[in-house]
Amino acid sequence: MKLFNYVSIAVIVSSLALSGCTKSDTKETATPAVSTAASIDAQTGIKSMLDTSALFKTSVDAKDAAQVKKLGAQLEAQWLSFENTIKPNYPDDYLKVETNWSPLTIGAKQDSLDFDILTKLNDDLKAVLEQLSTDLADGKKAVDAKALESSPELQAAATTYMAYVNEQGEQLVVQLEKLQAAIASGDLKAAQTAYGQSRPPYERIEPIIETFIELDEVMDARVDDFESDADPKFTGYHRIENILFVKKTLDGAQPFADDLLANGKKMRESIKTAVIGPADFVTGVGELMEEAQTSKITGEEERWSGASLPVLRANVEGAEEIYNLVKDELKKKDSALNDTIGDALTKVLAQIDALSPKDAVEWTDYSKLTPAQIVDLKNKLEALAEPMVRMPGVLGG
Repeated sequence: MKLFNYVSIAVIVSSLALSGCTKSDTKETATPAVSTAASIDAQTGIKSMLDTSALFKTSVDAKDAAQVKKLGAQLEAQWLSFENTIKPNYPDDYLKVETNWSPLTIGAKQDSLDFDILTKLNDDLKAVLEQLSTDLADGKKAVDAKALESSPELQAAATTYMAYVNEQGEQLVVQLEKLQAAIASGDLKAAQTAYGQSRPPYERIEPIIETFIELDEVMDARVDDFESDADPKFTGYHRIENILFVKKTLDGAQPFADDLLANGKKMRESIKTAVIGPADFVTGVGELMEEAQTSKITGEEERWSGASLPVLRANVEGAEEIYNLVKDELKKKDSALNDTIGDALTKVLAQIDALSPKDAVEWTDYSKLTPAQIVDLKNKLEALAEPMVRMPGVLGG
């Protein structure tokens, strides 16, 4: 999918949401490029964002487009500098911030700015940041990681989950070997198919994959983080995706496929030695579902291959695996939440399968979906993300 298409989708989803056209009050859309800013204290970060938000409001009121763009980029970098301290401990607050921050930052980058939408998003962002600051101060909404880690039932679930993660690690290497072989064969169509089939094992265990930051960055980085698609530092899945689906050639793909396979093997071995506790995988799944319904829904991750539907399916399948392992404990503590998650999983998987059948060799190109179909899918993903974000707090209660 071309850049224009996925940014357009982001704007459509954001606009529909703010005008009340979605089933829920969905407001979030695309994700910005990853920041390399150093992590800072959360309260310091919140204060900086609130200060910037005040300046942003002044600039929006004055319709100063240049300053709005500058301050939007500043808000982007500020949140990225401390969001990782919020995610695992205050997942509900994290989701609320993302709901407004994400479309605001992408909206501020558009050539033509919608000042009314930006005003609404900025006002809401200010409110949720103030609430986050309050919650951090009293600590009452924090996830009780110790309670999660001390549960024998959740410890057993973590052990079973790691067996699943190791299985997916093995499948990752198998599929990357097939991708390497398909590229070496000289068959472009076979290589494109193999590319799509290599993605699900990686995406099913993304909450664990992302803990190995250095490998994840070289295997799954987006082009947005580099000078261009020709940047020699741009490697991994998406460099290969660009060659196969944009340039539509195999020329130059082999070294990247070899490198991706080598890193895939390193990832497999890293996974084998990983120590993952209940707090890690229970909190990680909510974050992944949040990412799915805020950024992946725009098609940005698989913008050239159009393979966003199988990637989203794999994310949800990974979430389903975690849910199945903890649902008995969840039902004891909150049967309504348990039922909500189970129902949401069923609905979102059915929707994805209707759009792109699971057993088909080829996938439905994401660019072929209508805005209404994308918004409908987003609503279903959001209906899954919200209760899953609440799950750690309930299980640790």
